[in-house]
Amino acid sequence: MNLMYATKNIKVLLAISFAILLSCTAIARTITPGTTVEVERIAKDKKAQKTDLNYESTPLIVNVLYRYPSSLYNPVSPDGASNANIKWEQCKADRWFIEEQRYAEERIIAGLLKNDSQAIQSGFKMFDWGFARQSSDGSFKGTGDPFHSTSFFVQAVARTLLVLQQSPQASKYAYRIARYKPLVRRAARWMILPSVWKKGIERNEPYAHRRYLVAAALGLTGKLTGDRQLIDRARQSIKDGLSLQSLDGGNPEKGGYDTSYQMVGVVYAQRWVTYFPDDLLTPKVKAMINKALAWEQARISNAGEISSRGNTRTGGEEKSRAGRTKDVSSRIVLRGFAYWGAVTGDSKWSAIARKIANYYHSPHPHSDRTKLHFNSLVSIRICNKRYVRQAYRSRI
Repeated sequence: MNLMYATKNIKVLLAISFAILLSCTAIARTITPGTTVEVERIAKDKKAQKTDLNYESTPLIVNVLYRYPSSLYNPVSPDGASNANIKWEQCKADRWFIEEQRYAEERIIAGLLKNDSQAIQSGFKMFDWGFARQSSDGSFKGTGDPFHSTSFFVQAVARTLLVLQQSPQASKYAYRIARYKPLVRRAARWMILPSVWKKGIERNEPYAHRRYLVAAALGLTGKLTGDRQLIDRARQSIKDGLSLQSLDGGNPEKGGYDTSYQMVGVVYAQRWVTYFPDDLLTPKVKAMINKALAWEQARISNAGEISSRGNTRTGGEEKSRAGRTKDVSSRIVLRGFAYWGAVTGDSKWSAIARKIANYYHSPHPHSDRTKLHFNSLVSIRICNKRYVRQAYRSRI
């Protein structure tokens, strides 16, 4: 009897060991799986080596953040409404926000890199939903938080069109680029109307990251459309943002600091560096980014966990447009380090990004999505088979 019991336990433990081995293999595949033909093509293109699209093709972004392009930032309604705007369509919310349509940016870029036409078309539908609500003066009448919300959407559209132009598929989507260009320029020009600008900048005052968001929105639109006035106004916003950084590298956010919004600002500042490498402000922006990343690094554990201690906005009570409590975005933090590693060629930034990816985006005990409670192995009895099945299913 004891022999039979011991034999069963050995079989169970072997099965669990095998499941753990498969799970560990999945971790490696999550971080560095085989690249698509499209990514390899972009990486080999000599002309593309210093473009935004090329930096986006870095394995940590493609294989972690863009792993499943068509499912990025679900839900999306059949007609293209995104996130909180779906509730508005369903009469479950009294306001909609044009910024919610910005998630089309990552869908389209991920679709380009992963050769996923469904993701690309879904992204276009999201942009169409937004522009269908644009007024003749360029504004989006009825949107909540008009200036800030519009800046998010303008940045997303302008950057997406610039990346499309860099893509081998540029000719395929030329009609989309031609259609959206005057619309996004009209929205950007609305933002710099004296009365709109004054009120918007006043509302943005407590948030350092918004300086770089506005700069990216106006600067990239100016780059796309050849509008020098938009670029000049973007430079003004950059200067304002640079003046706010503390000596230790922190960028203030709502009366304090925040490990998530710190990186939101960094990501938008990085786009300025990519598209305006020869601008006189760019060396100062690079220095700001390096200091900001060092500040952020000091708040990331050796295991890759991002601290929210002392945050003024995330990890507390502040709510998103959809009504959910805001958490630190591991995606935006990972992106900031991975992208800067690609831009600078400095492996230390990529190493930090990889550490974050291992902590938050791999099937191991630190991942909330796929926790495996290995410490319960000692008490395996009746639930043996169920545990093994669960361990196997939790692989990504």
